[in-house]
Amino acid sequence: MIYAAVQPEVTDPKAFAGKKVAILAAHGVQESELIFPYEFLKARGAQVDIVAPSWSEGRVLVVQYVRPTLWAQANETFTTAAAKTYDLIVLTGGAWNSTVVRNDGEAIKLIQAHARANRPVAAICSGTQILINADLTSGHRLTGTSTAKVDLVNAGATYLDQPVVVDDQIITSRSPEDLVPFVNAIAEALK
Repeated sequence: MIYAAVQPEVTDPKAFAGKKVAILAAHGVQESELIFPYEFLKARGAQVDIVAPSWSEGRVLVVQYVRPTLWAQANETFTTAAAKTYDLIVLTGGAWNSTVVRNDGEAIKLIQAHARANRPVAAICSGTQILINADLTSGHRLTGTSTAKVDLVNAGATYLDQPVVVDDQIITSRSPEDLVPFVNAIAEALK
């Protein structure tokens, strides 16, 4: 699956200067859901860390649906990232990726500590299922891939079939087709 989302025009290359963002990823991360937000944030001056499990040895296998496409370098692990303060955490999709991240205790601790500090968490596609394991769904309005709808509802969320939903500090989006509204919501959260 190749998505044709076009990056929004960069009007201020220093819009996010001084902002630190963690994009959590594991093997099987959906290419567009990793690369698009990464490029969007970097083009506007944010420091962006790709944060992965320690056992992945500093890189994660990136896929288009299930077809491997490239390796992405990770510069932090879930454990080492816990010592940092991020302005935003992005939870990416990809079936393998979201399953690995949502079942990694260190990733969940990182996400929960970030949320407890009232800093935004953004999740796209199956990355929204990670919010379930982080106990960030109950009482929230969320969206995500349609295959996550039942899981999100069973975890206490109100599911909305919209391109992007912002509820308090949680930003969710349905799929790579919604990457532009997703990054625009991220931009608002970082202002």
